[in-house]
Amino acid sequence: MKLIKATQFRTRYFEKGSEPDMKTLKRLIDDGELPGQRFGTIYYVDLDRITVSANPLVNKVLAA
Repeated sequence: MKLIKATQFRTRYFEKGSEPDMKTLKRLIDDGELPGQRFGTIYYVDLDRITVSANPLVNKVLAA
């Protein structure tokens, strides 16, 4: 499990100006649409569980 803070995920994986709002990221994590966890008030995204493709083999290769 590779966790990254939601704020870092937002800036690292989205272009400047197109980042989702933190409320949106928190809601997606709470609803289970974005793999992650909440510890206290800090939200984390689980990079190992993010799927890029419907093909599990492709996801494993891209995660490596």
